[in-house]
Amino acid sequence: MILALLLAAAAPAPAAAPPPAAAPAAPAAPGVVLDRVAAVVNGDVITLGELEERAGADLRRADAEPAGPARERARARVLQQAFDNLLAEKLFGAQVAALGVEVSEAEVDQVIDDVKKRNHLDDARLEEALATQGMDRAAYRKAVKRDLESMRIIQLKIKNKVKVSDEDVQNYWQTHPQEFRSDEEVRVRHIFLALPEGAGPAEVARVRERAEKLVARLRRGEEFGLLARQASEGPSASEGGELGWLRRGTVQPEVEKAAFGMQQGQISDPVRTRSGYQILQVEERRGGGPRPLAEVKEEIRDRLMNEQADRYRSQFIAELKKDAVLDIKLPELKAD
Repeated sequence: MILALLLAAAAPAPAAAPPPAAAPAAPAAPGVVLDRVAAVVNGDVITLGELEERAGADLRRADAEPAGPARERARARVLQQAFDNLLAEKLFGAQVAALGVEVSEAEVDQVIDDVKKRNHLDDARLEEALATQGMDRAAYRKAVKRDLESMRIIQLKIKNKVKVSDEDVQNYWQTHPQEFRSDEEVRVRHIFLALPEGAGPAEVARVRERAEKLVARLRRGEEFGLLARQASEGPSASEGGELGWLRRGTVQPEVEKAAFGMQQGQISDPVRTRSGYQILQVEERRGGGPRPLAEVKEEIRDRLMNEQADRYRSQFIAELKKDAVLDIKLPELKAD
């Protein structure tokens, strides 16, 4: 999704009208399908249509699977997730009313402005992005306000519980070093020998033999940059074959494997690529080690605080569910 906030705030579904309390419902007109009641939460109806709208693309993907038990399980899983989200919203909505939580239009405007700035969007592009999520501007404002209200409730309930000490931060840094490594880079020179398109075995063998002779000369001590100027057929020949600093994922896989597999000063065997043979020399290596604690401590602190907040939020929702009156009607929601 283009908008970061949309990762947390799915499109709100229109409110379902409650059925008449006393008089029986009139028969539906021919060809009209009445929306099924999926569940009732504290007397508030959630319809199957609301669940399907909330599930969106995930449900369409599930329904596109071949008919059978696997598709039914996928559909039930997606509908269950949509129901959990809608249920949490309704439970939080009741808390918003009970605690008198208020979110101003100015606060909603601020969040939307921040989203636009982070994603380099003007109003027109924002509306285009919302349309791809099945939302208009009014629906998006409601979703933003709903999320802000939920955040305010969580802050009220857990503000004194979320605590991360400096010791917690240091312990995480020490036990998760792989998460805080700097990008590894190598500075490389190369000699490139081209192969004509569609070259046959004899031509390939001839070019490889030439590459092997150059490798032998380099390993006997000839200066790489000078030999590259004389023999390389690549665009960097005039610069002594200088390729500069390379990162993983930025060059052909064969070249990456050879370059990152060598120590500083090493000369590679001839490396076959799509367009010819390359001979590589690693001049320097840098990065690949752990980033210092001082550089990442606030990133770690935020991560640990968010993890704690998520746990407390889940616990709070579980407590609200215990006190709620739930009547599940849809079989897919009773699967577990």
